[in-house]
Amino acid sequence: MARPLDPNVDRAIATAALELLNERGFARMSMDALANAAGVGKPAIYRRFHDKAELVATVIAAQLPALDPPDVGDTHAELWQAVEQGFPVDGVAYVALIGGLIAEHQRHPELIDAFRRSVLHPRRAVGRALIERGQERGDVRSDIDPEAALDLFAGPFLARVFAGLDTGPRWRKKAFAVWWDIVKERSDR
Repeated sequence: MARPLDPNVDRAIATAALELLNERGFARMSMDALANAAGVGKPAIYRRFHDKAELVATVIAAQLPALDPPDVGDTHAELWQAVEQGFPVDGVAYVALIGGLIAEHQRHPELIDAFRRSVLHPRRAVGRALIERGQERGDVRSDIDPEAALDLFAGPFLARVFAGLDTGPRWRKKAFAVWWDIVKERSDR
């Protein structure tokens, strides 16, 4: 029977990986440097992760809170909870990290593929499911594609991060109110 993995080693690897990603980027982050920075041997890393791309995608996923809003019968409340849970607190740091992944896409397509597969697509699927449930309830306009509705909210967040503008709680509330006004079903149609 295999020994359970030490959570302290997990944390050390994750912390070191984030630091090295920020300092060096994916391409210049070696597994040797990671093991050294984490104070572990390379076998400890490879017991946990198949390759560097899987490691990085997992570490980035851990930076985001879980996205699993319950069905409370209120589409507006469920979508707002997804916004509160789904967007990183520090938008600049998170977008910078993701920007590093995109910058590596030609040399290391496995990295962005791992990020999309393990982080982005599952989170978008949750948002899409909430919008579709809202459409089934008659709360969200049925003439809006759920994917487009997701992009209508994520786009302004990214634009504000790039512009160096606030994306904190007050902005999120205002942006959500505008977005909801666009996507909600109106009784006067």
